[in-house]
Amino acid sequence: MTKVRVNGIELAYEVYGEGSPLVLSHGFTATKEMWDGQIGPFSEKYRVLVYDARGHGESEAPPVDDPGYTLDTFVEDQRALMAHLGIEAAYVGGLSLGGMIAMRFALKYPKQTRALLLCDTSPGMDTQGQWAANRLLMEGLVRSQGVGAVMRGLYSRRADIAQQARSDLPEGVLAHVQRLDTMHADGFLGVAKAAGDAASVLDRLPEISAPVLIVTGDNDFFRGASEEMKKRLPDSRFVLIKGSFHGTCLWQPEKFTSAVLDFLADVDAGRPVAGEEER
Repeated sequence: MTKVRVNGIELAYEVYGEGSPLVLSHGFTATKEMWDGQIGPFSEKYRVLVYDARGHGESEAPPVDDPGYTLDTFVEDQRALMAHLGIEAAYVGGLSLGGMIAMRFALKYPKQTRALLLCDTSPGMDTQGQWAANRLLMEGLVRSQGVGAVMRGLYSRRADIAQQARSDLPEGVLAHVQRLDTMHADGFLGVAKAAGDAASVLDRLPEISAPVLIVTGDNDFFRGASEEMKKRLPDSRFVLIKGSFHGTCLWQPEKFTSAVLDFLADVDAGRPVAGEEER
């Protein structure tokens, strides 16, 4: 693990492999380790950059009221990290929160985006009012119990996890749940506010000229948002992963990995990517 100070914050990151750059941003409450199941296959063909977004993992977590907790700032963090590593353009992707960052990156920096991967994500959360109404309660719980305890309590009421015994969960999902204990309360609260405050970019998606892959699990709570994004991006490739919940790269790593690699192979070869499929 390597750290560097960029855009006013210390970010932890890792780089694997050689070739065309592939930059991946993880989901809310996750870390760069979310991509562990993909690093091996991806790095055989690409130079893969994964990092802990501000407030997550081993990156710096400013106080909750820090003005840097906005999606625009997350975009600039990624751009600064890419510049530090000499990456002028890349395949850019992310899952959930990471996808929200990736699509905003593509909109602001189209020349630096060779292709776009939108995984289990949404153009906007539209939860600003809900967050404001519950912020004090959530802050009290997180600061007294810790992020891990609070999130595990929420997971226990989610159908995708509660319907299975913990021992039956995929290895990647279990590892993610265990890593929740390492997240700082300020990071959790600040990033939640950033995501909730962000305006939707759904109507701007047609501005994206790069090839786009949209991946979602058949049981993902962002499936509807993904289908709506496909309507706004008719030339994109839409892949529905069967037997997956939110966090497809963890629930169905082999299907997810093959979907991304097949898409990037077509982009590399200059082939059309438009279409819909199930795996």
